[in-house]
Amino acid sequence: MKLLELSAACLFATLSLGAMADVDVPLEHYRYGTQLDVHKVLSHREAPAQQCQVVEARMDYLDSRGQRHSLAYLKYSDSCRDTN
Repeated sequence: MKLLELSAACLFATLSLGAMADVDVPLEHYRYGTQLDVHKVLSHREAPAQQCQVVEARMDYLDSRGQRHSLAYLKYSDSCRDTN
């Protein structure tokens, strides 16, 4: 009986995580001086670039209250690290 209860609890926990992932978070655009409260970074990605150039990047994160945010900002592409 306890195995059945444990299985049901795991199923509901998995379903609730899936529901949280579908929440649409508005995209915020970074401006110089924007106060950020980043507690945990969930994902980070940027537009692909073959050469060193400025690209738009996006970071999804949780703040100290557990609320999810999505931040867009400009940065030098990762290919700039390989050039001198």
